[in-house]
Amino acid sequence: MSAVIKDVDEDILTNIIVPPRPIILLKFQKAQEQEADLADIAELISQDMSLSAAVLKTINSAYYGLAAKVTSLKQAVALLGMKQISILVTSLSLRKISGNLDFDVFWSHSVEIASTSVFIAQQLQGINVDDAQLFGLFHDCGKILLAQQLDGYQDTLHAAPGLGKSLSILERQRHGTEHALAGALLSSAWCLPTAITVAIRHHHAISAFRDGHLSDEALSLLALHHLSEYLTKHNNDYCFNEWEIYADEFMAHLKITENDLMDIQAQVAELLTHLDDLPKS
Repeated sequence: MSAVIKDVDEDILTNIIVPPRPIILLKFQKAQEQEADLADIAELISQDMSLSAAVLKTINSAYYGLAAKVTSLKQAVALLGMKQISILVTSLSLRKISGNLDFDVFWSHSVEIASTSVFIAQQLQGINVDDAQLFGLFHDCGKILLAQQLDGYQDTLHAAPGLGKSLSILERQRHGTEHALAGALLSSAWCLPTAITVAIRHHHAISAFRDGHLSDEALSLLALHHLSEYLTKHNNDYCFNEWEIYADEFMAHLKITENDLMDIQAQVAELLTHLDDLPKS
């Protein structure tokens, strides 16, 4: 059993079915390990029509602002770079297992958090921007699995904001498990970076932030995530946010002051007004 989930009752784990790592993701991760060149990566992408379309849609989005439309996968791969292609492959794999979840709402929230996290991470020291983006996209991926496998789970999602309590608490009360655990299982099975898997597992567990057992990388992702949730909360009612309760601890870890927070808040508000121009697939 993964060290990330070693403290979880086996009976709970048997109730969560984790889909295997998609073939295209497996192939891409192997290609990365073998340091394949751009031509090989473009050829691999061309074997998947939906991935090919996503890559071209992304590079031709207003976010990149290119003067001429890109039609070549090889050129698109060269312009995006391996890290962004990797995130695209991984996130598209998540879209393909969406099942019964209201995925438009889920994905809109995830993209918003990922975009905000990237923006903030670029201004702070010591946070991996690519990991911040991938964590933003995947932090709630466990909701997909629970929506597929648990009767009444979507009712739980809709009920949590109105009850004013953490979704994780309501999940445990109603279903005996929580999306943070399911998401960590999926992240681990799909071989996402360890810090992301750990952060997914603990993104609603403030005690884990305090107990000193997590890596600095995972803690930074958690603090950044809660800040992003806080700054985007007025755009949606999708989540319960811990920032308002534990802001001092998160700010201390991120090494930001109240003045820094006000500056970031103003800049993020501007970012959110242009979010429709950001690539979402």
